[in-house]
Order: sequence, then structure tokens, then C-alpha cells
Amino acid sequence: MEIVHVYTRKRRDFGRQCNFSDCPTKVCVDIQPDPSLADSFVLQNPVDACVQHGSEMSWHEVNTERVQVESCGVNHVEGGWPRDIDPQVLEQALRFRKRAKKEENYINTVTHLGALMEHCVKQNNAIKVGEEYFMEEEVDEWEEDAPSAKTISIIRLSPLQNPQTFLSPFAVLIWLCSPMAGS
Repeated sequence: MEIVHVYTRKRRDFGRQCNFSDCPTKVCVDIQPDPSLADSFVLQNPVDACVQHGSEMSWHEVNTERVQVESCGVNHVEGGWPRDIDPQVLEQALRFRKRAKKEENYINTVTHLGALMEHCVKQNNAIKVGEEYFMEEEVDEWEEDAPSAKTISIIRLSPLQNPQTFLSPFAVLIWLCSPMAGS
């Protein structure tokens, strides 16, 4: 005996579009109470009941074929090395990186990707200076030490061009400003 019966139908066999219109009220069921059963009646409070008086017009069901799926992955920690270079040997890896960074294609690629990255960062770089964003947080009291700044890195526009030809010798200056920066 088969427990599951699969019934499929095409979409065109489903119910048609409903066309609602006003019509007079009609009584579908009128069941009179039986006085002999009134003694066995028990009042229930509260009563939950669901009633649906309407025919089901359509039921959309999709039967798809099962597909066998296999999941596999690759742990790509570090790659792109030529066969004669062992990435585990630090000297060989440093030599190869140094040689690759001197290639013209590498410099052009990094410059192009830097411009794309800068564009993406600047897309969501708006903030209202006067607005208080984190009202729930407690304000830490600053120490009374004199403020100081510490240079973290300087990024030049192009290492191939002479910095004296520019008005500013560097394009980006990253710095840290905090009471503990000088230490």
C-alpha cells in the first residue's frame, strides 16, 4: 500500500480569476436545536472555532525533480607562486614579491585598484558633525594631558615621479590623534 500519492496539474487547469459581485443574502444551513440534548450541554468559556464557507478555487503546487548536490571547497591560503618557488622559504618568497612589485603591470594594477577603492570608500562618507549619534553611551572623561599626534604612514602619489614637482609631496597622510599617541 502506497502512503504518498503525488497529484500534479498544469497551471491552466487551476481555478479562474474570481469575479465578485453584490448578491442578496441567503441562508445556507438552518439547524434547529434539539431540546432532548439540552440537558447534556456543557457551557465552555472561551470557545475557539473556525468556520470557512467558501469553495477552494485553486491550490498552487510545484513538483520539481530532485537534484543530487555535492558541496566541496578549497582552502586557498596563499597561492599564485611559480613552481620553482617554495612559499614556505621566506627568502624565496620575499625575492619573488620584490621582483613582482617592480613590474609595470603590477604598478598600474595597484594604482587602478586604489582609485576604485577610494571611490567606494567615499560613497558612504557623510556625517553630520553636530549630531549626537550615540546617546546611550557614557562619555569618558579625557585626561588632562596635552594632545599629541603620531604619523602612521605617508602614501606618495607615484614612486616614479619626483615629489618636488607636486605642490604637495604626498597624497595621503594617515595619523593618530590621542592623548597616548606620543608614548
